[in-house]
Amino acid sequence: MIRFRAFRNGDPPALAKLWNRGLPDREVVRPLSPHEFNEMILSRLSFDARGLILAEDQGQLVGFVHAASGPEAPEGPSHQGDPTMGTVAMLVVDPAHDDPGLELALFDQAETYLESRGAKVIYAGGQNELSSSYWGVYGGSECSGVLDTHPAFRRASEASGYQAVARTILFELDLAAPEARDPRSVLIRRQTRLETIDDAMPAHWWEALSLGGSQISRFRLLARDDERVLATAATWDMAAFGRLDGKARTGLIDVEVAPEERRKGYARFLIGEILRHTRNQWGEYVAVQTRETNKAAIGLYQSLGFEPVNSSTLYRRPGNREG
Repeated sequence: MIRFRAFRNGDPPALAKLWNRGLPDREVVRPLSPHEFNEMILSRLSFDARGLILAEDQGQLVGFVHAASGPEAPEGPSHQGDPTMGTVAMLVVDPAHDDPGLELALFDQAETYLESRGAKVIYAGGQNELSSSYWGVYGGSECSGVLDTHPAFRRASEASGYQAVARTILFELDLAAPEARDPRSVLIRRQTRLETIDDAMPAHWWEALSLGGSQISRFRLLARDDERVLATAATWDMAAFGRLDGKARTGLIDVEVAPEERRKGYARFLIGEILRHTRNQWGEYVAVQTRETNKAAIGLYQSLGFEPVNSSTLYRRPGNREG
């Protein structure tokens, strides 16, 4: 008979074992030791032990679900969560217990807990500004929902009536492939200057929660004549994502071009420079992701040689549940 209970301090060994058995091979950090599970997930400032709910069958852990709250202000001074905005951030079931009923029961446990804390809006799948609990260990370069290769979590979300509100495509580029050429790069190089900060500090407390244990590099493309910021981006060391296939990965995030400077080739040039920089740092693969609706970004990444490797879905419960 399945029994549900809250997290206890002695649970990391069993949780790590379940993580290594129940999650997909790609876009997830596997394997995790009990110590790493504790350091990478349970030791985050936002961790709420009451929101980590375990399912046991005759004393054996067969699944867990993790309910979390979003931040009040990701870039502000507050470190407080917003209890009105909840997220079912993770759901893992032992593959030996292929039981949709167990998946649904775990999901319901998370919903019940979030509602008891005042949640009015509930999502399924972590994402920046919704939950930092698994960014850096799940979902590739950015945790952007439920991976398509994670069927238990996806089934439970959909069976609970949650609707897809965003789809994300995950890309990777093999740095051993020939560089994509851009005829505009010669002129842009003359007109701009690249500023690189290796081992940069997190931009704000929310990023510190998510990626504080990783090496972050920041890049700014500046106009040579007046030092205007034309485009920016950042990377982080995803080495732990290569434990199963031995590939050294770097995550590309926060690619942004100044609104008045768009459609001038600056994003393509900046990413090309970042790829060159990563090659020089002995990187092997670069991972990036973008919304399925962002056709311009998809076209840009594919023209640079990035190939789709996975996709993910962010779900949201329709309407509000009263009482």
